Amino acid sequence: MKKVVVLIALFAASTLVYSQKKSAAKGEQIFQQLCVGCHGPDAKAQTEIGKKIQAADLTSAVVQDQRDSQLESVIRNGRGKMPTWSDKLSDDDIKAVVAYIRQFRLREKE
Repeated sequence: MKKVVVLIALFAASTLVYSQKKSAAKGEQIFQQLCVGCHGPDAKAQTEIGKKIQAADLTSAVVQDQRDSQLESVIRNGRGKMPTWSDKLSDDDIKAVVAYIRQFRLREKE
């Protein structure tokens, strides 16, 4: 019985990891299309435009310490000079971008 429970738990965990990776891959594609101009490919906002408009460094603790719902709200509604994306991105797209942004914290720790 314990083996069955362990197998089910492993399957559930691997399914969750696969789903998160798939979502992050979709988020990366959207990020490359819509966000990289200001936030840069490394998300540190060191592009010419990013510096000019003082775009957020998405690798920073200030950003990474926010809840997913807070980041989703910023993407959906904009903030400061960042435009609103609610008219171009679905809720699933926005969640995917947040999943991708979360990967920048992991990269910083490596």
